[in-house]
Amino acid sequence: MVTNEQFWDVLGRISKDSRSRLKQRGPRITNGSERQHIIRCEIPYNPLQIMREASRLAVEAGVKDGEMWSLDNYGACVGDGTDVYATTFFSQRRHDVDPGDADKLAALDVLARVCEYIERRNR
Repeated sequence: MVTNEQFWDVLGRISKDSRSRLKQRGPRITNGSERQHIIRCEIPYNPLQIMREASRLAVEAGVKDGEMWSLDNYGACVGDGTDVYATTFFSQRRHDVDPGDADKLAALDVLARVCEYIERRNR
């Protein structure tokens, strides 16, 4: 199981603009644990939505092949993973957690890496 700290660690590395873009959906009333609140309010249900946001940011940042992304049993990737010299963002999928959480965490980590890349480049 992915812990709350793991989710918050990844979410803390994602830019505020991307987080707000990902949360654009109707407000929902939540009850239950902090984990349920994180998953329902902070993280999109669909990891593909997260990957599309990461790809969009990569393209806007001028990353070559930033429109190429994948999400599979190995992990999540934005960029051309076959080109050794290209900028590629990859996060390995964890196999010791729930499959749905593993996809979300890998996609969120890729998005966080793209955001960090953009932040470093803009300095």
